[in-house]
Amino acid sequence: MDDKGTIAEAVLVDDRGQILKVGTESDLRQGLGSQVEVVPLAPGQVLMPGFFDPHMHFLPTLTQSVLGSHDLAPCLPPPYQSPGVSTDCKLQNNVLSALASMKVKAASDIGSDSFVLGMNLDPSRQVFDPSSEKCGQGGPPDFTTQPKFYLDKCVSADRPVLILDQSGHLAYVNQTAIDLVCPSTPGNKCKPPASVAQGGGEWVTDADGNFTGLLRETSGFEPFLKALPQHLPTASMLSDPVNLVTKGGVEIEGAIRALRDAGVTTIADGGLQGSLQINAVKRFTELPGFPLRITGVVVAEAAKAERLRPTAPACEPKPGNDCALPKWLGAGGVKVWVDGSTQGCTALLDSPYQYQNGKNQHCPDAGEGRADYANAQDIVDRLCPLWGQGVWRFQLHANGNGANKWALDALSQLQQAKENPHRVLLIHNTVGQAALSKRIGDLRKGAGVMNGQAVPALDVQVTHLIGHVAYWGDAFKKMLGEEAANEIDPIAYDRENEIPFSFHSDSMVTPLRPLWFVEQAVTRRTWSYPDFENESLLGKKHAATVNEALRAITVVPAQHHELDKLLGSIEPGKVADFVVLGANPLDFDPAKGGDPKKISQIPVIQTYLNGRATGISH
Repeated sequence: MDDKGTIAEAVLVDDRGQILKVGTESDLRQGLGSQVEVVPLAPGQVLMPGFFDPHMHFLPTLTQSVLGSHDLAPCLPPPYQSPGVSTDCKLQNNVLSALASMKVKAASDIGSDSFVLGMNLDPSRQVFDPSSEKCGQGGPPDFTTQPKFYLDKCVSADRPVLILDQSGHLAYVNQTAIDLVCPSTPGNKCKPPASVAQGGGEWVTDADGNFTGLLRETSGFEPFLKALPQHLPTASMLSDPVNLVTKGGVEIEGAIRALRDAGVTTIADGGLQGSLQINAVKRFTELPGFPLRITGVVVAEAAKAERLRPTAPACEPKPGNDCALPKWLGAGGVKVWVDGSTQGCTALLDSPYQYQNGKNQHCPDAGEGRADYANAQDIVDRLCPLWGQGVWRFQLHANGNGANKWALDALSQLQQAKENPHRVLLIHNTVGQAALSKRIGDLRKGAGVMNGQAVPALDVQVTHLIGHVAYWGDAFKKMLGEEAANEIDPIAYDRENEIPFSFHSDSMVTPLRPLWFVEQAVTRRTWSYPDFENESLLGKKHAATVNEALRAITVVPAQHHELDKLLGSIEPGKVADFVVLGANPLDFDPAKGGDPKKISQIPVIQTYLNGRATGISH
């Protein structure tokens, strides 16, 4: 995965885990004594740099594993369903059927705690059919118009109910939950905490000013998360995240093991809410046998409030320095959310959401979506104090093309005011436009212009949630229209404008399976929900080559986080973080007559950190 596309026979690693030489086996063996350990690959196996997910959410991913029985997500398309996992796909196909299943859980596996908690509901892919369940009768014709009605009817009217949307940007609560978190008094309606609006969130109201039960953005549902019983993992993730480390459990151990088994050696947590969560994630990396490296990105408001400074790995292997690279790589980036979720209808678009003969009209009044800021200048004002320090990397969540325009406007103004030498990452960059990608390319070359003035060169890179294609592609055709949907994750424009691009999971949003990312990017296959009867291609011109897709899960993510001098490729001086695969993904390149539909089936044999095996997966 170096820039030359080298395929070598052997790699020599020293005892601390630094790569010394790469080349032919005979060259590397010269001068070596009998004390050197030789690790041969079996026929057909290949060694690659360990996989790197540049944007996911580690603590929520672990929390999801503990709450597995509360998972309301629709099933994955057949190629990505885990063998041996029994899920009632028909039950999960319908919004109301999934909610009604929570009524049973409320009386059994959830226990006696006050809250009924569910997660990963996804009205963009799940059918909303009021006639499918008795609890749907007499309600509004659209779930998101009045979700509290359906939560009361289908789940519980007596206990507070909180359901998290799979997008991570929406949540749904019933009236009891609203009354618990925000009690009203006669003649005085409840008002959301000031933190909701300050964080770009919203408690949606109807025409009469009553809360509908729809909550937008993390700051919108955070007050409800804080109201959960403190011993529940979702609550402790906010108030005492170290508790997740100390308590552990088989589910958390299994979730961590699943990341390793997917070939992952490094992850980037893309939204740490301050020092409490930073310390918790760091503690995980210090556990004996922990199989991953983690780098962190800190939410901008937390960085300012706590006056944090960026951190780097405590030690780097260099000549004359006998240390090994630690698993905690520090938190050197700042994160902001410009908009919300494309599938949640809260991404900021430059033209309104639309529908074409679709049944899942879960947000018919979304218009052009929404942003977490008033305008691009508001982003500038919020980031300026941190940007001016000149020491942080910046990562901006921007799904819609409208949000990407605001992000580029803000970055251009900030760079004009003071040059920042660090890399900038646009997270998701989902709804593509040729002009947007050209503008990113111009910024990278120093050819950017803002307000008639030149913008000093800024190293802007992008990372795509490629699961948008495989899982939501058909939904986007209805929500955005065919033409805009075909521009999702615009890799052809990245290539044309020489923009480094990577793929990420945004876990919990999609499963963290890098070989799935490669297959999804190369094939651009998508499926119609809920029955998967129709398979089609989404934006075939944006298909990646296998080599591009492999770089997008190895060396390019390392570049995003300024770790490419240490990780991401097998080159002398870097660290020996490897994955062994049961077959060579390059053999499945369609340009060479291969079948890319088989890439996701390649087994992961082993991963290595610092040249040492972390445990056999297969």
